[in-house]
Amino acid sequence: MPKDVYFCIDIEASGLVPALYNMVSFGAVPVAHSGGVDGAWRPSSDELYVELKPIAPGFDPQAMAVHGISREHLEEIGTPAEEAMRRLDEFVARHRNRGRAVFVGHNAVFDWSFIAYYFELYRIPNPFGYKALDTKALAMGRLGISWFETSKENLRTLLPSLPPEDKTRLHRADYDARYQAEILCALLNRQVPGPSFT
Repeated sequence: MPKDVYFCIDIEASGLVPALYNMVSFGAVPVAHSGGVDGAWRPSSDELYVELKPIAPGFDPQAMAVHGISREHLEEIGTPAEEAMRRLDEFVARHRNRGRAVFVGHNAVFDWSFIAYYFELYRIPNPFGYKALDTKALAMGRLGISWFETSKENLRTLLPSLPPEDKTRLHRADYDARYQAEILCALLNRQVPGPSFT
């Protein structure tokens, strides 16, 4: 039985890159191998969601419009960034069960870059290391499709077990992380035909 624990993580940000812009919020949902009769991968019912106080000067209006969380809201009630990263580190440690923690994102390069930067900034060892699993790349291999066919909308049509997205909750990091966990499970649990020797 695989011991790896996948952590589907989604972040919302105030711009395209860390240091210049802020991580506004993040959501994390663990996915582990059930070890049951069906041997399926399943998302945990547990999750972590945090909104962060700003630490960088950049607030791109287009990026802020995507998630709709205002700078004023973050400054007033956001969690201090160092505390937020310690909470994520503790969450990962609690769920990894002596296995390895694997960062998973849908377009992982974006989300991982913010998480890795914040861990490094506060001298907290990154529990995921320098590697990440991208569900878009995984979908390319599992489904035999191109990069530009890996949108969540298209995956919904190609993966019958994937539930429809709740459009009213898009770009809220906890919801997006959970939906990405559903995508990961649908891809990992999909039966891939073996080679034919006839």
